[in-house]
Amino acid sequence: MKKRGFFQKAPHPDQAGFALIMVMSSVLVLEIICLFLNQARGTQAVISSHRAEKLKSVYLAKAGVAHGLWRIQEDPNWRTQMNNLSLGDGAYTVSFTEDPNRPRIGISSQSQVGGIKSSAARTVHYLTIQPEQSADYWEADTYLQEGDIILVNDEKKELKLDTESGGGTKRCRTLAKYNLKKYSLPNKASVIAARFSMYLYDPDEESDFVTDGIINDVYRIHRVTNSWEPHETCWKYRNKNLNQQWSAPAGGGDFDPNSEDSLTFSCMGWKTWSITYMTRYWMKYPGQNHGFIIEANARTGNNECRFRSSNNDLGQSFCPKLDIYYLDARSP
Repeated sequence: MKKRGFFQKAPHPDQAGFALIMVMSSVLVLEIICLFLNQARGTQAVISSHRAEKLKSVYLAKAGVAHGLWRIQEDPNWRTQMNNLSLGDGAYTVSFTEDPNRPRIGISSQSQVGGIKSSAARTVHYLTIQPEQSADYWEADTYLQEGDIILVNDEKKELKLDTESGGGTKRCRTLAKYNLKKYSLPNKASVIAARFSMYLYDPDEESDFVTDGIINDVYRIHRVTNSWEPHETCWKYRNKNLNQQWSAPAGGGDFDPNSEDSLTFSCMGWKTWSITYMTRYWMKYPGQNHGFIIEANARTGNNECRFRSSNNDLGQSFCPKLDIYYLDARSP
């Protein structure tokens, strides 16, 4: 057996226990650190999940507003609340509020994703342009008459559509334009919807309008592509005074062959065509605002329909009108 030297101390009895305590403390510290890291990761996951739900909720509310704007575009008279519509991981509700003091419609959207709620809103302004007969070069309504190709009809009390009696095909087309610059429509307005309306008071005499409740034809609205003088326009000339003919060889107006909207009639009263896209075009290119024309297929017989013009005897409330619904960049 090895002998201990004279100057070598014997091990202290507490040293082994102290080392054990140090090891256990280190292990405990490591465990605490691991627990903290795990908790941090869990908290981060919760925060990330909450943030994701918040973003989804915000954009879902905006989607609800977009849905409301689409409804107004399709039907400007739409005011029915749309409740609890599901989309993705959540749902939204859209409400419409008519301002009693100003011509505008409030659209509000409330959304929820998980436990997170969000809201969004936009205001749709609207403008009704319904002038009586004017000397304004940029504003007028009239009709073109194939039966008398040099007759100017801008001072008539009615606007005619379809074919007249007198043998053969004698078409009538209604022509109108509005001076958007003179009304309170902001230059940067974003047009949501635009509708042109005129009042049908006298349907064609030979149709089955009364007995069958329908006029058997389609009435289409087109963007006019050439300038015309309101008080000098007829089937042959766009400016009779200056001897300027329409570019179309047969006369009857120059217009985009693709119609924006079409109607059939089943009763008397207001008839409305959508002209949203051509109004947006005029806002972007004001110099191209030559108005629009309404026409029908050629057919024989007396099929004319009569509408009240801006020169009618009953006053402004029966004049043709243009309703524009828009967003103003200056307001939410």
